[in-house]
Amino acid sequence: MCGRFTLTATADELHKRFGVCVLQNIACRWNIAPSQPSLIFRQSGLKISASLAEFGLRVGQNGKRLINARAETVSKKPTFRDAFSVSRCLIPASGWYEWAEQGRPFHVQLTNARVMAFAGLYFKSGSPSKVSQFVILTIAAEAELAAVHHRCPLVLPTSNWQSWLKGSGVEAESCLVTPLARYFNIYPVAPAVGDIYQDNASLVAPFVHQDTSLADPQGDLFAD
Repeated sequence: MCGRFTLTATADELHKRFGVCVLQNIACRWNIAPSQPSLIFRQSGLKISASLAEFGLRVGQNGKRLINARAETVSKKPTFRDAFSVSRCLIPASGWYEWAEQGRPFHVQLTNARVMAFAGLYFKSGSPSKVSQFVILTIAAEAELAAVHHRCPLVLPTSNWQSWLKGSGVEAESCLVTPLARYFNIYPVAPAVGDIYQDNASLVAPFVHQDTSLADPQGDLFAD
């Protein structure tokens, strides 16, 4: 799953990477949590536009918040199938957090530390005073990623960005492919990331857990 992620790229870096002009005033975020706003990129006419949206979709009378959509069923589930057809988006991220057994958190980023793009769906707000909402697609993890958690965000390669944003349903379906673990750097971080009120660079600093069976940065989990 993906319930926390980071976005520390500048507007200039995002423009160079995605070709999107980010007019919003953005600050580095090291702990984006459900209900909080973050950037999304979506197709707007002939160009890609940037906007802020709230992480998580509120559904039902009790306001339950759904933060992820399973790639395997996203085109069929009533909650997501319409958005999958017409409201797909990219969610820029510098990395994400995942919790392994016994609640041990890990940070995952690209090996080249570049900003990545999660596949997402956005949902327009019915009120001008409220922001739109988004969910992140997840898919079965493989190799070292699966050693931490059996699900991971659907990270799209650059070659699939256009197909995801403006392709047909068939083209979008072809993007639902598990990202290869070899493209990511996975390392343990401190439990402080579990506190949504913590948001600073120390959260992504490497940390040694007491039980190092999964957390040892020299162990097999981190081998090439």
